[in-house]
Amino acid sequence: MIKYYGVYGVLFGLALLSSPLLSQGKLKNLQQVQLLSQDECVIVQVNANWNVSASLDLDYIKNCKWFNASIDDEDYGAIIATEWKIKSVPTIIMFEYGKEIKRFEAGLSFNLDETKIKEQINDEIDEIMLRRFQWKNYYVV
Repeated sequence: MIKYYGVYGVLFGLALLSSPLLSQGKLKNLQQVQLLSQDECVIVQVNANWNVSASLDLDYIKNCKWFNASIDDEDYGAIIATEWKIKSVPTIIMFEYGKEIKRFEAGLSFNLDETKIKEQINDEIDEIMLRRFQWKNYYVV
């Protein structure tokens, strides 16, 4: 089945058959970016190499895949910056089935309020899990 997701204007349904599984951590190529639209809950932290010290530690996240991406990456950096309209770094974007549901952007200091952001991320993940639970129980006969 071929699906067109609009992300970078790429038809990639057949390519999914030979794709490696995504693992949490750093995005390694453009194909991984395209696969994000398939997952229920994905968090991407976009930063730049010169600002890596301002990145948040996302290891605590459960029930949601997360990735770090750099706008400096020569393979996909410019595409991400343009497609996701990155205005400042770091920027954390939450996706649910490929649709952006929440965005956190650094201000002039190029830093995020870690405590506040982590709490909001956890609240959003809880909402996603609740919707999934309600959806599954809705169709239980």
